Amino acid sequence: MRMKRIVTVGLCLTILAGVLSGCGSEKKAENKDAKSIEIVAYGVIDPQISAQQIIADKKGFFKEEGLTVTNKFVQSGGDISPLISGGTAQVSFESPYTDIAVAANNVGVKIVAPMADIGNTQCVVAGKNANIVNAKDLEGKKVGIAAGAGVLIAIRNMCKDLGVDINKIEFVTLSQSDQIAALEHGDIDAMACWEPWVSNAVKAGGKVLFSGLKSYLGDKQGDVQWLSFYTTMQVSDAFYKEHPEEIKAMLRALKKATDFINEHPDEAAEIIAKEIKLDTSQVKQIMSQNKYKMTFDDHFVQSCNDMSAFMKEMKNIPSQPAFDKYADPTLLKAVAPELVTVK
Repeated sequence: MRMKRIVTVGLCLTILAGVLSGCGSEKKAENKDAKSIEIVAYGVIDPQISAQQIIADKKGFFKEEGLTVTNKFVQSGGDISPLISGGTAQVSFESPYTDIAVAANNVGVKIVAPMADIGNTQCVVAGKNANIVNAKDLEGKKVGIAAGAGVLIAIRNMCKDLGVDINKIEFVTLSQSDQIAALEHGDIDAMACWEPWVSNAVKAGGKVLFSGLKSYLGDKQGDVQWLSFYTTMQVSDAFYKEHPEEIKAMLRALKKATDFINEHPDEAAEIIAKEIKLDTSQVKQIMSQNKYKMTFDDHFVQSCNDMSAFMKEMKNIPSQPAFDKYADPTLLKAVAPELVTVK
């Protein structure tokens, strides 16, 4: 998945009981606020970034909210940035990396809701003959990683937590596919990447050492907080100002989709796999690692701020934009105030 340039990272909208259980006339009144426009929602052929927009379409949740939404999917999250910058993608699903990058270049964009925390699919995978068990075993080893990949944040935090000298790890800049080939040939000892390349590396005999949210190291097992990376829904500043009711209707539909994913994970994975033409078992495995939720909380804000600081350090952006320049929970709070807990 993405994190692709940096790594190329869910608010669980809970609709008010009165809205959900209201009479038919109340529902119609609610939907009258959404103008009859066609919304083109850009996403990625990825069960992490675009899961909810696919389910909201295929299960009819957008239509239930009086919306006409057409999903358009690109191959990579990196392809959405120029679409936002050029004004084509008024509504899109990607990650804070994209929003931070375009905001840092003075493009008007607003995250209106997180979709999922995919930190558990940002992983370090050891080769089958690397003999890496404990954290310290990484010292002196070669680790393949894409340029600017955000999974480096997880590695840094792991090193701080477990006393590993990161300067003794030799990082080798490689693309995702090249990492797998190098791991198989023994040219690197481990790779730092994300799904679906993590699954492919494991199939080839690799072993996951840790992710952003879980460690399998011999000296550290279980849940960790080394990297949270969110997927998000964002809109252009112009769309935000001109179509707030449509955005709120979309958020209600996406909440239904989020609930469906969590309540019917196998069926959701089958629907998504069919739509993006990926193997169903692989989609199920990837989705099982993610936390599909739409909670706009302090943890989400801190994750974005950590990401923007990292991007600035890596010289991926000219300056670090303020969080409220590219994110605003106002519309989410209007439809589900209990989900917006940020201070």
